[in-house]
Amino acid sequence: MNRKQLKDLRRELIRELNLDRSASTASVCLRLCDVVGNRLRQPIHLYFDDLTARGLSGYWAQDTAGSNFIFVTTARSWPHRLLILLHELAHMICGHEPGRITEEEGNTLFSPDISPGLLRMLARRTTLTAADEQEAEQVAGALMQDLLAVAGQQQVDPFQVTDDDAATRVWYSLGFAANRS
Repeated sequence: MNRKQLKDLRRELIRELNLDRSASTASVCLRLCDVVGNRLRQPIHLYFDDLTARGLSGYWAQDTAGSNFIFVTTARSWPHRLLILLHELAHMICGHEPGRITEEEGNTLFSPDISPGLLRMLARRTTLTAADEQEAEQVAGALMQDLLAVAGQQQVDPFQVTDDDAATRVWYSLGFAANRS
């Protein structure tokens, strides 16, 4: 993806996300899948699971029916999960080849008793090159910068000291006075 394409993508995705100030990182993840899925005209199923035992932080696969499955580890913070998701979505946006799975394998991936070795085995089917990985990292990093910039522009209501609850006690223990915001 060249610089102009990346710049256009960044601007368009932020506009299409249309995030409001109440958007959590989890809701941004879901919205990203909706927006990218609509852009590519392909369904995206997002799944969060502890993938550390499987040796993965994220994985993207597509079944024979054209459905996309993205797995993101829960062993990371929400901002890190967002970056992992952006990386997997970047592979899709850049037109990289997904890991291929059958519809039956796709259905099995969402089973609560998924075999620990299944995802690891599927991940080995990938045809992604080092150049693909580098491009996905570049696109994901640029999109993450834009999302952080949007989050930094959001108005945040100041903490209101109102009563004698735990948050208020912490507020005062940090040396803040009631008349400061």
